[in-house]
Amino acid sequence: MAAYGLRAVLEQLGTIAAAGTPVLLPLHPRTRARVEAAGLAGLLSGLRVTRPLGYGDFLALARHAALIVSDSGGIQEEVTVLGRPLIVVRRSTERPEAMADFADLVAPGPAIGELAARRLAESAHGLRRLAALPSPFGDGRASERIVHLLTEIAHRAEFTAAA
Repeated sequence: MAAYGLRAVLEQLGTIAAAGTPVLLPLHPRTRARVEAAGLAGLLSGLRVTRPLGYGDFLALARHAALIVSDSGGIQEEVTVLGRPLIVVRRSTERPEAMADFADLVAPGPAIGELAARRLAESAHGLRRLAALPSPFGDGRASERIVHLLTEIAHRAEFTAAA
């Protein structure tokens, strides 16, 4: 993301925080270096900046977030299982399935704050609505079904061998 894009995202996150919604920003060292190199460190002051998070910690926080703002492609799938709203800060997405209900695609700029305000205004009702929707990427239980099927196959093979 160019310095303009980084500035726009940090400004909008700051606006969300200033409106009363706590904003947690797990900041990667490379991103922190870009923030500092671009002279944008002051834009972090209203945010709760943390170290980068591991996948498990990130999912645990995301599961309880009122809203997620990210440029990640992968999180577009996770939010559909977690039942959380997402603002995708990108110009395009390879995961349009999430855009129907769970996510909004937006370029860096004021639209981030506008979408955030709209999603946050949906509050608990919006979160319940998303949690009730099926994920277009599956229900996250494929591995359980695979184990069940493999166990059945193994039992059939044992029965056939014994006969």
